Amino acid sequence: SACEPPCRPSRAFGTACLPAMSLVAAETEVQFAPPATKKEDEKWEELPIYMAGFERVCDEAVIDVMKMFTRSSKIKSVQIPSISNITMREKDGVMKDPYNLRKINNLAYHYLREGQHEMALNVLMRGWKRAGEITDEIVRLRFLMKVCELSFGYWKYKQALAVFRDISEPSDPKHRKSYLLLGTQVWSSNGDLQQGLKFFQRCIDGEPLQVATRTLAVTVLELKKAGAFEAAKSTVENLAGINDHADIMLISEFAECAGDNKKVLSRGMNEQRNMIIAAVTVSMFFLMLMLYWLESRSLAAMDWTAKSK
Repeated sequence: SACEPPCRPSRAFGTACLPAMSLVAAETEVQFAPPATKKEDEKWEELPIYMAGFERVCDEAVIDVMKMFTRSSKIKSVQIPSISNITMREKDGVMKDPYNLRKINNLAYHYLREGQHEMALNVLMRGWKRAGEITDEIVRLRFLMKVCELSFGYWKYKQALAVFRDISEPSDPKHRKSYLLLGTQVWSSNGDLQQGLKFFQRCIDGEPLQVATRTLAVTVLELKKAGAFEAAKSTVENLAGINDHADIMLISEFAECAGDNKKVLSRGMNEQRNMIIAAVTVSMFFLMLMLYWLESRSLAAMDWTAKSK
């Protein structure tokens, strides 16, 4: 009847209730727990890897590559009225917990987003020697690569090399290319011809000519500083199979002009210094004459006073 329960008590209880239980199971939606996520206050921001998009750089013309990536001056920070609220919050976090590597990393990330490169370097330097405590291999790589890149960009070449020595060579091919490019520039900037060429050779091993020429274009000034440019150029010329390849000739002319510009700049600075020395000498001469004249007048006045008495 309608008042009877759906399952009657019986010895075959399980069998009698099976259809009803199956219906309930079929109509019940299984709920899965959402994947675990890191809390916002435990997140490590990803510092940009140096020359991470090098494959896109290789699609550019050589002249444009040299314009974009050869540096004749130190990195300049963006002029802003003040840092943003989120950066200020991260800064307060570091002030309260100055030894927290995650907070140091994240503050540097926000400084970089706002173009404050020098401030980013200063805060990252706090954590350089403790970077080995960062358990995540990629986070540690990004951290040290950024310290090295910024040190190099501010012409602190010895510091950049000291940091670079602490970086373990990455296994990821893209990260390894960034590591080798930065290594070429840092070793060459410190005048180490052998290491500079070694890293350059590894940069272009197995690469097509287009990649090799763009690699030479990026590293031209540093290789020239170490006296390694001609050897690197010969390696790329061997890859091209000719000695008058247009891109290689353009890079070579750029290297010569860069050297001439430095000579002109040095000569101009010497001339300016000589002019300053001459101006100071003339000024001192006239000052001595003035003092002599004043002293002569003073003595003459004293003699006249004495005679009048």
